[in-house]
Formats: sequence, C-alpha cells, structure tokens
Amino acid sequence: MNTTLSYPANSQITQEDLEFLSTTFPKSVRHQLITLRGILSNRKAPWRTYSNGVVSIMKEHMLAEVALNCSSNIADRVSMLVEKGVCLQAVSTNPLKIPMSGHELISLKA
Repeated sequence: MNTTLSYPANSQITQEDLEFLSTTFPKSVRHQLITLRGILSNRKAPWRTYSNGVVSIMKEHMLAEVALNCSSNIADRVSMLVEKGVCLQAVSTNPLKIPMSGHELISLKA
C-alpha cells in the first residue's frame, strides 16, 4: 500500500519544523539534506504530482528513491519528518541556511 502525502505548493516551513530538522539532520549528515532537497523538488519524479495548487507525494516510492540516492538511514530520517508532520514541500522549496559546522541550527535564509 502506498500512502499519498499532500501539501499546498506554496507551503512555508515553521520554526518548529526547522528545529526538528536541525535535530533530525545533525551536522554529520547535513550534506545529505542538500541531496534530499534536490530529490524532493524534482518536478519530473514519477512519485510527485502537482494539481490545483497541491503537491502529492507517493511516500513509499519517494522513500525508495531517497534510500537509493542517499541511504536507508536518511530515508528513515525522512520517515521521522513525515511522522512529526513536517511539510516536505516546504523543506524542498523554502530557502534554507544549512550550516555544516558550529552550533548554528538550520534556519531560513535572510
């Protein structure tokens, strides 16, 4: 069974989502977050559709692609984001500042 996740195309990421993203993707795997954003924003992906201002993602197919292009560990982290209710569309489209070192959390670019 394939679960379909639906998000408004113009979704905005919340501060709470950014904080959860920062803990789910610690500095050691943040480079994978950049790859993940590319996967999620791929408009030609067969598991991603757009209609009437809504982006729909076939969860299991997307997770399979994440596991293939990143790792199964990163796919597990994406599952955690989905369980927490983080909008994957917002993760893929909002301009994020993703620090790779130091103590700064992931934030929106100013």
